[in-house]
Amino acid sequence: MRISETLQDMLLAFAWVVIGMVFLGLGVVVLLELFGPTEEQQAQMHKTQIISEMDGCKIYRFYDGNYHYVTRCGDKVTTQKNWSEYCGKACTRRRTEELVTEDNQ
Repeated sequence: MRISETLQDMLLAFAWVVIGMVFLGLGVVVLLELFGPTEEQQAQMHKTQIISEMDGCKIYRFYDGNYHYVTRCGDKVTTQKNWSEYCGKACTRRRTEELVTEDNQ
């Protein structure tokens, strides 16, 4: 069975595209390893930080892909998470989730 010349050309082009994608993927991985955040920087990003303190209230922040803010004021703790959602072409919505708890100790 003989494969037509056109089909051979198409298979060859497809093979080059696959090879190019593999090399592109490897390049991205190498660049992320060389120029991405170090383990120390990643640990620092996930570390809880005190942002502000006033009148006995503290505001904390930590990062897990999104920033989370926690406010502790006496027995009341408020946690807030902010993020963006894609809602279509040229559309992004800001979203907020808030959780308030009372410490009953």
